[in-house]
Amino acid sequence: MTASASASLRAGHRIPKLIVSDLDGTFLSPDGTVSELNSAAVMEAQAAGIPVLFATGRPVRWLDVIRGLPGAHPIVISSNGATLYDLGTGELLDRVFIDPEVALEAVSRLREAVPGTAFAFESGVRFGYEPAYRTWRTAEETDPTVFTGPAEQIAYQEQFVKMLVQHTVVRPDDLLEQVRKVVGDTLTVTHSATGGIGLVEVSGPGVSKASMLRRCCIRLGVDAVDVAAFGDMPNDLDMLSWVGMPHVVANAHRLLLELGVPVVPGNDDSGVGRTIRRWLS
Repeated sequence: MTASASASLRAGHRIPKLIVSDLDGTFLSPDGTVSELNSAAVMEAQAAGIPVLFATGRPVRWLDVIRGLPGAHPIVISSNGATLYDLGTGELLDRVFIDPEVALEAVSRLREAVPGTAFAFESGVRFGYEPAYRTWRTAEETDPTVFTGPAEQIAYQEQFVKMLVQHTVVRPDDLLEQVRKVVGDTLTVTHSATGGIGLVEVSGPGVSKASMLRRCCIRLGVDAVDVAAFGDMPNDLDMLSWVGMPHVVANAHRLLLELGVPVVPGNDDSGVGRTIRRWLS
């Protein structure tokens, strides 16, 4: 342990043994890039012997933004905890798949309960979506890992880790509640959408960032009480509830701001990096 870390402990301040951060809306700036301050803080944490690990709703194919980030731990929790990926080797270390029959039962019931829903499926490395599903990335039109078709076909085309439920009129929070009522505890339902379009993310039962983080902590030999985590959206709630040192950014969803945990500066002010630096100095 560094001299400054020892001094902080003597002063009664807790220093984490592992730092875990969400990406979009939390560690990444509003423009989707890594700020110089956050990048430097990750390097300083590594130098102090504190790993910085990322836990995101993004699939493996959207992790280039942190690929090669100096000082970051190579293992990434992605797809809301359904996949564990090694950025250094490009290896998928773990995946928790959804039973396609359970998923399609949910699709059938949601089509009836919430007319106008469209569905997509994420395997971690491939993405299939219905023609009615609105995508945001025009590059996907020529991406060989992206394909389209009816949900009933996509669900059996390959194993997948996440199902997405979209509605262009119902807002994210409202859609989340409606989907939860339909699927109950047969699947895990959350969201990280910030726009007006409703988008809900569905994983296998019990799957969350927290469930995969538990596995990572066993690998690293770190207890939950010594883990600090940062988040901004409902898909971070389980993770923030599990760790011993939860933090939310100032721009977080109201549900997180109401948790009563420390609030750090927003992602437009590199709140994650500023907090890391405060621990180290």
